[in-house]
Amino acid sequence: MAKQLRVLAIDDHVAVLEGYHYMFMNLDDSYGIPHFEKAHDCKSGHGLISAHKGSSFDIALIDYSIPRFEEEKMYTGQDLAMLVRKTMPSCKIVMMTMHKEIDIIAGILDSVKPEGFINKSDCNTDELLEAFKKVLDGETFYSRAVENYFKRRNKGVVLEDIDVRIILLLAKGIKNKNLENYIPLSGSAIEKRKYNIKRILEVKGDDEDLINEARNQGFI
Repeated sequence: MAKQLRVLAIDDHVAVLEGYHYMFMNLDDSYGIPHFEKAHDCKSGHGLISAHKGSSFDIALIDYSIPRFEEEKMYTGQDLAMLVRKTMPSCKIVMMTMHKEIDIIAGILDSVKPEGFINKSDCNTDELLEAFKKVLDGETFYSRAVENYFKRRNKGVVLEDIDVRIILLLAKGIKNKNLENYIPLSGSAIEKRKYNIKRILEVKGDDEDLINEARNQGFI
């Protein structure tokens, strides 16, 4: 009997799920015959994971931003991935997202420790297929946005939550003189933090340059 490759894919876009299905159906036979299960939100994903506790998936592709399942406190794909990690420890997890925010990337890496982590804007179809193959072969794969996060962290380019809040407020058009109405710091303390943020991000220009660089590096 031919070996099965048990695949779980969770995404709220039907076209994306069909794309994943097509990729796995065109894998080399050495990976096994794909048995593909699809879910489109936290509720259906939770149901599939619960139904397969006794027969683990081999690989799970999970999108971060999917509709919630409030009753089971499943709010994102990260929560489903943690459930997979707990109930199916041998299952390889590939997290998918469009987000580049540092807190989201760091949270997924620290809690899920996925074998693959891909920002959807980083990879075309061929690159995605190669990423899935690497994970199935026992390697890890992190797309460019995630690799950039590791590089920044290794260089010590880390901002505190309040620093990110300052940048977000500036990006929303809040004037410098009004920042202290939103943040529990004095105007001078906020200016000191802004100076330090620019030093860390190596920004020599004005606030607009700071916002653009923070966005480029995935802080906002």
